[in-house]
Parts: sequence; C-alpha cells; structure tokens
Amino acid sequence: MEDSKLLRLLHKDPSTGMEQLMNQYAGLVYAVVKGKLAESFCVSTDIEDCVADVFSEFYTELDKYDPKISSIKSYLCVLARYHATDVARKRERQRGDVSLDDEDSLLQIADDFTVEGDLAEDELRREVLSALKGLGEPDSSIIIRKYYFGESSKEIADVLKLTVSNVDMRTHRALNKLRKLFGGKEV
Repeated sequence: MEDSKLLRLLHKDPSTGMEQLMNQYAGLVYAVVKGKLAESFCVSTDIEDCVADVFSEFYTELDKYDPKISSIKSYLCVLARYHATDVARKRERQRGDVSLDDEDSLLQIADDFTVEGDLAEDELRREVLSALKGLGEPDSSIIIRKYYFGESSKEIADVLKLTVSNVDMRTHRALNKLRKLFGGKEV
C-alpha cells in the first residue's frame, strides 16, 4: 500500500491502519532490529519488544512524521536502528549486573543462548553473504534490495537504471544460482 493511503488509513481507522502497517513492514523492522542486536547479548524477547516499541512510537508520534522528508519505510528503519541501539546499550550496561547466584538470570540466558547455534548462524550468514557477493553487480544489489530491504522491482529498477522486466529476470536467475549453490533445484 502506498504511503499516502496508509497514512489516511492510520488517521481514519487506527486499528486497521496499524495492522496494515505491521503486515507491510514488520519483517523489515524485525530484520533491522535483529541485525543491530546480533552482536549484543540480547534475548529474543528483547528483539520482539524492540519491534513492538518501534511501531508503538510510530503511531504515537504519527503527527511528527513528515512524508515529504522520508518514506514510511525509511522512517521505520531509522526508528528501528535507534531503538535497537538503545536496547543494546541497556543490555551492555546490565551485562556486568548479572550475578552467577541469580538463577533466573542464568536460566533466561541459557534459554536463548547456545554457542553452537550462534556459530552455525554466523557461518550461514557468512556463506550467504559470500554467495551474494559472488553473484556480482547488479545481481547482488537486486537480491539485497528485494529480499532484505523489501523494495519492489519498480523501486529497484528506478535506482539501478534498469527496466522492471530486467530486474525480475535477473532476480529469477540469481535465485536459481543461489539455489543451485546451496544444493536446491532450479525453478
């Protein structure tokens, strides 16, 4: 949904507007927050709370949002980075406050932290980034813009000075290369 329509909906029917906003941008906001908090010692509830705070602040500060300055997408990304940085700082300060005698803190840490899981996730992330770089330009940029930032083929085409059909074809071919590289079948 276009920003102008979404803003009208948020003002006219806040409940439906927020639902639409979250359906449209929750994945992006989650990815930004998780990416920012990946290096910090944060649990999954921190990420979820941070995402909820981003949407809450967007709605409560809706009158401060100026569509002439940025898109809703960009604005939400900035809010997400800000909130994630704030959460990371708080966690960093609390890191020294965890007592080995406090079983609740240790259980919370143990529930959300596994060295093997984190190492495997980091290794997978490195492999995917390496594979994306291996695609070359503009294919790697297209895939990142489309699947990480959630941009449409038209938006990508405008930025990269390509046609929409060229972006779609390059996306299809790049995804097939990635599937093949990671052991999947071409589509």
